[in-house]
Amino acid sequence: MRIVISAFLALSLAACSAAAPDRFLIEPVSTGQTVKTSAGTISVMTVNLPSYAKETGIYVQNQTGAIVAIPKADWADDTERAMRLHLVRSLADMTGADVASDPWPLGGVPEAEVRVDVEQMYVDKSGIMRLSGQFSIRRDRAESRNRIRQFDIETRAAAQTPSAIVDAHGKAWQQLADAIAKSL
Repeated sequence: MRIVISAFLALSLAACSAAAPDRFLIEPVSTGQTVKTSAGTISVMTVNLPSYAKETGIYVQNQTGAIVAIPKADWADDTERAMRLHLVRSLADMTGADVASDPWPLGGVPEAEVRVDVEQMYVDKSGIMRLSGQFSIRRDRAESRNRIRQFDIETRAAAQTPSAIVDAHGKAWQQLADAIAKSL
């Protein structure tokens, strides 16, 4: 009986591990670009994604126009958290400012607060990564420096593979970070 139970458990574990999706991370991309800003401290408050993009799946548009998850491919982290941290790292690298996610970890308040609202975030049926929406920047004590900007970013996925699609996401997220840094 013990052998039968052990064999059953081994087969069950093998079946579970075979069905587990591959998990993908967005790798940080350093452009080496420097952007001057008067804000010495910046908080990335929120990144709001469409409901499909909040899920663990990596989404593409199929030939019928439907937005569907790539089979057996998931993000390795919560998508909103991953995108927020990508923006934190990119903005810190480009501006030299102290940049952190909300809640603000230092004393006082940050000089600038960034909010991102994404409308679309998927690779379409022609292989174009579409990232669109708006970002807003609120400056402490400088009403004239507050901003709301629309963004429509497109990058091409080199192939219709999960890793190429993830790479296209990384390039698009980096372009968004560039646009935010230039608006600070």
